[in-house]
Amino acid sequence: MHFIPTPILFKFGMPLVIAGKIILGLFLCLNQFSGFCQTTLEGTVMDRKGNTLIGASVYLKNTLDGTSTDENGKFEFSTTETGSQTLVVSSISYETQEAVIQMGNSTLSFKIHLKDSPTVLGAVVVSAGTMEVNNEQEVAVLSTLDILTTAGAGADIAGAMRTLPGAQQAGAETGLFVRGGDASEAKFVIDGLTVQNPFESDAPGVSQRSRFTPFQFKGVAFSSGGYSARYGQALSSILELNTLDFPDVSTINLGFSFANASFSGSKLWDRTALEGGVNYTNISPFLKLANTNYDFYEAPKGVDGNIRFVAKSGEKGLFKVMALSSKIKGGIRLPDPFTPGAVIPFSTDNENHYSNISYRFLSEKWSFFSTASGSYNIEKFGFGDIPSQNDDWRINWRGEAGFYPSEKFRWLVGSEIQRYSLQNSYDVYKRAFDETLTALFVEGEWRPLNAFAIKPGLRYEGSQLLNKSALAPRLSLAVRTGEKSQVSLAGGVFHQDPDDRYLLSGYTPDFTRSYHYLANYQWSQPNQIFRIEGYYKVYDQLIRELNVDYDPNPYRFVMGQVDNSGTGYASGVDFFWRDRRSVKNLDYWISYSYIDSERSYANYPIQATPDFIADHTLNLTTKYYIEKWKLNINLSYAFATGRPYYNPTEEFLSSSTPNYQNLAFTAAYLTNIGKWFTVFYARLDNIANRKNIFGYRYSPDGNFRYPIEPAIYRSIFLGVFMSLTQFSQDEL
Repeated sequence: MHFIPTPILFKFGMPLVIAGKIILGLFLCLNQFSGFCQTTLEGTVMDRKGNTLIGASVYLKNTLDGTSTDENGKFEFSTTETGSQTLVVSSISYETQEAVIQMGNSTLSFKIHLKDSPTVLGAVVVSAGTMEVNNEQEVAVLSTLDILTTAGAGADIAGAMRTLPGAQQAGAETGLFVRGGDASEAKFVIDGLTVQNPFESDAPGVSQRSRFTPFQFKGVAFSSGGYSARYGQALSSILELNTLDFPDVSTINLGFSFANASFSGSKLWDRTALEGGVNYTNISPFLKLANTNYDFYEAPKGVDGNIRFVAKSGEKGLFKVMALSSKIKGGIRLPDPFTPGAVIPFSTDNENHYSNISYRFLSEKWSFFSTASGSYNIEKFGFGDIPSQNDDWRINWRGEAGFYPSEKFRWLVGSEIQRYSLQNSYDVYKRAFDETLTALFVEGEWRPLNAFAIKPGLRYEGSQLLNKSALAPRLSLAVRTGEKSQVSLAGGVFHQDPDDRYLLSGYTPDFTRSYHYLANYQWSQPNQIFRIEGYYKVYDQLIRELNVDYDPNPYRFVMGQVDNSGTGYASGVDFFWRDRRSVKNLDYWISYSYIDSERSYANYPIQATPDFIADHTLNLTTKYYIEKWKLNINLSYAFATGRPYYNPTEEFLSSSTPNYQNLAFTAAYLTNIGKWFTVFYARLDNIANRKNIFGYRYSPDGNFRYPIEPAIYRSIFLGVFMSLTQFSQDEL
């Protein structure tokens, strides 16, 4: 594993151009073309009947050298490796084959026949509501590498998820907004445990990136609805992140740019491994060159570090420990919400610590998994002359036991405890709450036929603070409709604590609740996938503030009474198509979402479409590799129709912003500098320099307004990444 610490380059919502995260992904894109050629390997990959296989992976184990078969099942690549090497050939639905071969200054030719894999051939996959992002599952639509290399995503996990259907573009708000839900309704989960602070410190009117780098994880499952009974406390979405297991090689890496410097490495022993990294960020050099919309009176700067230990326990157990810490501070002058045309200084000083520990044992018939995490976060704010501070901590524990009596039956039972606290001070005012959540869950999967699967689940949740409990039944199923296609259905009940603003003010109403109904059709073959999914979601028991005037300020104090009389709905259709098969070295995907959503909650005077909803969103992403020049280029286009905004002189949330558009580009060039394996990279965001507007703020009397805009319209970023050790092909 090549573990790159998370550098924070543009706090406060500038396009956060991240050196360590982007470099690694771009570097890996070019892996099979490095070095000077000595031996050429060529051949054809077929099944046992002699049919050629398109898109099969062919590579030398633990090297960068390899390729995929073309439309005729043929492959060819060159390598500088010498001596005995292991050739690996794999393809979805076939058994992976390995063979030891001897390198030489010649051309080696092969004819390879792969056997059908009885464990995956034709098996239906329950997938309604969930899009896998990993390198292993047949239903994967993106890889973790895609998260790092997608133009416009900024190597940010949340940014990459916004290129998938169901997620809204976020310009002025922090978080994921999924299928009609606000940011509080989507939760980040690492190794089964909820993360208290998945995003960098919030600032008024600007979107922040997530704290974690994609290459800390072996896979990401983005559930936009109907998710498993294993999880709760999210009305809309779960983003499930699973940390890497035992790494393959020892590594040393360096990264440099005019905004940061990073060092990372890993040491591998026989049954244990240690990884870690440190990163220093200071965007002062960039701010001297950039033309920003806001004044950074104190350039964001800070340091973050991480360490991870992995150990094998016996033949079937794995023990993992991870710890991350960061500290960053800065200051920016933001538009004054009370005085049109004026600015007000906003400063932040954030210290965050996160750690988790887990143990997993897996056998043919049963499994055991136990994990715990802890986090502590201190955020000191200064809004003008008024000091403010948030202190919070969270301790989680989860235990699961699985039983697999046969390939047709799977059962999982588990328990979860969450204990967390939040303390807030604003000037002389102080507020706080403590909460303990407990949960029990059971989930089964039954496959009476290879083409049919059903997965029922039941979850119990109890809140000590609210003194409430609830049952949440879940059900999903899938039917294979053809050799490459299937239909999936899912539905269930989902509960969540009220938003923190109400708990901090001393209110303890009932759980909020939603009901999900989903149906999708999926067609897939190696290197091509098509999905279309329709959904209907009903909101119930949302929190409403009674007998108050509407105030658009998200940081307002809650005054008066609240109850659970809020309601709402969201319905729509999502579309996704990805093709890595039709044109050699070309990879592209298209996602589109339509949503119709209204709700009556918070201090809304009437039921209306929320200001974070765009009816139509479209994302086009393309990636192309130019072999002759060792150059990888990525281009993406994002579009969203205008979102409602509050104009005090018109009907509530009846006005709309202009349409959102962003055209982004990245490029990476691979070479060698002495013994250093090196990649130079460039990123250009918002090529057309479009003046996107995310809403408007009005003076208290409604006579003046000013736009909510990004801190910078167009950004350019350059950097270099160097490594003394090569990456393993298994990490791709």
